[in-house]
Amino acid sequence: MVKHFVVTRLGLGVYDTHRLLKLIDLFEAVTLSSLSHQSSQDFICLIGIDADMPSEAHKKLKALLAGRSNIFLVPIDVTGLVHVRIGGFDWIWDHYQDFILANGLLDQPHDYVVTSVIDADDAWQQNVVATINQLAIERIPGLRDAEKDRNTWLRHSSGIAITFPHGYVWFIRENKIWHLLGHEFHSMAVFIVARFSSGISACSSRHSQWRSYSNVLAFEVLPIETNSPMWVYARHDEAVGAWDSKPALRINADVEARLTNNLGIDLMKVQQWCLAYPSEQAGADYSGKRVADQYDRFFTIAAINRKIRVLIDRADRDPSAEPELRETIARCEAERAKIVAALRSTETRPSLATHFDE
Repeated sequence: MVKHFVVTRLGLGVYDTHRLLKLIDLFEAVTLSSLSHQSSQDFICLIGIDADMPSEAHKKLKALLAGRSNIFLVPIDVTGLVHVRIGGFDWIWDHYQDFILANGLLDQPHDYVVTSVIDADDAWQQNVVATINQLAIERIPGLRDAEKDRNTWLRHSSGIAITFPHGYVWFIRENKIWHLLGHEFHSMAVFIVARFSSGISACSSRHSQWRSYSNVLAFEVLPIETNSPMWVYARHDEAVGAWDSKPALRINADVEARLTNNLGIDLMKVQQWCLAYPSEQAGADYSGKRVADQYDRFFTIAAINRKIRVLIDRADRDPSAEPELRETIARCEAERAKIVAALRSTETRPSLATHFDE
């Protein structure tokens, strides 16, 4: 058996209760329903949530996941970050690693594991987990044997980057679908096999650049060709990134059946979601945050946190410099407080762009 850790994020940097309830309801209808219909339940889903998620949304999410022994909430204090890096989400994976070890979800921290990412509005075909896990079990002995032939900086772990190139882009409110063929390493189609202790996971690179990043790691790239779509990438008014539904076609009864039976999506709940949360006009005011702006604040706060940390350490080691350093620390803390306040404030919804997300 191999441990498969599925990484999800839900509401990091979102503090408006209405918007969070909207995101949670869509997660329930699409992603949670899809995960529940996986033919193999041999995975552990870790859902990263903001440590300051409003209580009503937090209670609803906890109730939704009650009794699901393979799904865990991982609170992340985004105002306490110190180690961050653009181009990937391994700074989030760092929190998941601590959670995994603290909760005994992995016996040996140097074992080979599978990691994957599925956003909280996307879906997998019902045999995805079973297919990936079986492939990993078959290939891990060979990965261990190959370690001795790798160079110094890569020796600790061999690895495989697996992807399904065949999937759907689903425009929920338009009730349209775009059939993608030959599209490697889309968001929810990245599966990484590597040692847990390597620090490498499906979060380590922008999804679209995994073939390039595999060259850096000297990992094998393994596309799995299938006759039917293996994932659904959902687009809607809360989605991150710009998109255009022009290439898509109206969903017919056959596609509806595939979405329900093969991908486990609860279309009745999706319809209820569309009715409960009418689409907002581009440019309208709403209680939410632009994701890009929020992530920029995460990184700025992390840099200030690091500066404060090193200045405190220096002041402790050099009493003669302490008064001047304490003044600098106070200015840093005031700057940090302003950014944290902006992080939790409301702002105007950006206009929808017209090109497709990477």
